[in-house]
Amino acid sequence: MSLIIPGVSISVIRELVPRPLGATGILGIVGPAEHDLSAQPLVALGSLQEFGETFGPATVASLPEVKQAFANGLRQVVVANTPANAGAPAKATVKVESGGSQYDLTVEARANGAWGNAISVRVLARNVTGADPAVDVLVFLGDEKNRPVEAHRNLAVSTNDALYFINAINLESGLIRMKQVLGLPPVAKVEPMQHNPEAAPLPLTGGADPTPDEYAEALTRLEAFGEVDMVTASHAMTLEADVTAVWAAVRSHCDRMSRVARNRVGFGEILPAKGKPDFAAALRMASTVVSERFVMSAPHGYMGAVIGTIADLDYYQSPTFKPLAGVASLDFDFTDTQLESLLKAGVLPVDRVARKGIAIVHGITTSREQINVTRVADRAVRHVQNIAQDFIGLLNTEEQRLALKQRISEAFTRMEAENAIVPSTDGKSPAFVVDVASSQADFAQGIVRVHVAVRPVRAIDYIYATIRVQAF
Repeated sequence: MSLIIPGVSISVIRELVPRPLGATGILGIVGPAEHDLSAQPLVALGSLQEFGETFGPATVASLPEVKQAFANGLRQVVVANTPANAGAPAKATVKVESGGSQYDLTVEARANGAWGNAISVRVLARNVTGADPAVDVLVFLGDEKNRPVEAHRNLAVSTNDALYFINAINLESGLIRMKQVLGLPPVAKVEPMQHNPEAAPLPLTGGADPTPDEYAEALTRLEAFGEVDMVTASHAMTLEADVTAVWAAVRSHCDRMSRVARNRVGFGEILPAKGKPDFAAALRMASTVVSERFVMSAPHGYMGAVIGTIADLDYYQSPTFKPLAGVASLDFDFTDTQLESLLKAGVLPVDRVARKGIAIVHGITTSREQINVTRVADRAVRHVQNIAQDFIGLLNTEEQRLALKQRISEAFTRMEAENAIVPSTDGKSPAFVVDVASSQADFAQGIVRVHVAVRPVRAIDYIYATIRVQAF
């Protein structure tokens, strides 16, 4: 604006400051949850307690990888749960007697999924002298039948009592809920429930995971949450075809996100097994999901700990030989021959390592690339995307192109200072090269081209030593 009255006009032009890039180690996970929040926006949760409060306590069991991951250093988790109509809950039927007739009482896992098939319950009716019978409900999870994970004792059988056992279980249990068959009168007498404390717990059955297509659909919800840089699916499937289909969906999701600069690494694991793992199936599965963006861990059951360990590391650090927290023993110890076959197939093994304890043997993807190399490259992509986004709509001048180049160079200079990117070992090539240009044809179309070359740091995986013995 030109002045009419003599004076001074001052314009303040603020320098474009790039937004800080988010933290690494944010996990996106899909699977069945107790509370169906599939119609609500995704949120990042920063603790196991917040996770359980948001999705329900049963979700800590239906998505066990989250608990493992937080125990090993996961920063945040974003849950895209499958909807309530995907999969089925595990159930069992307890016989009760009311008015001389027997009725069915349904015990049901609080979240859908095959995980619930590991639940078993023992319902005990105890006669107390001079008082109404009392009910104890013990809940077991997994193969351990002698140590209940939940014990609800001295519950009442009267529907008028504040501790009426059905209401108490539905209010207090984090794993199961009870309900009576509709249309029947309330249970007034607990008999003939199990009176023998030594009787085997009643197992829940029929729990089913969502289909691979339903997992793939849930993965699409994670696309809009750009901060996620690690992705997995939680399930208890045992069929090789189904498990492979789920991991293939995770890998495809990661490949698709890399094309829109929201790079992320997917995680999976081999089939569950009692005793010796199925090595042939593991090698077949790994060969199906070959990618620098997918990690297949072995043995089954430690994927969450692997994810948390990697999330806790700086993005340029290698997970090789890094110990897992909270893992006291392994279901299976690999021989050297078995480790070699897994590593050649691109499977990340977890085993007992000398002077490290239970640790990741070699931090590689299914393409046999070092995980930290992929994460460094992903960080570089996110830096360019984060910086370039703020230049959209500005004028295509030499000044702006130079400013764009300077901002990107500053980001990579910081990466070099962290030793995330390094010069070549002979010192002839720099850690990074940045070029920003716009040809006359590009200029006419509003295009600026950024060309970047980076050299991610690599971890020492092998040391070859030669010892010369001289005789004097």
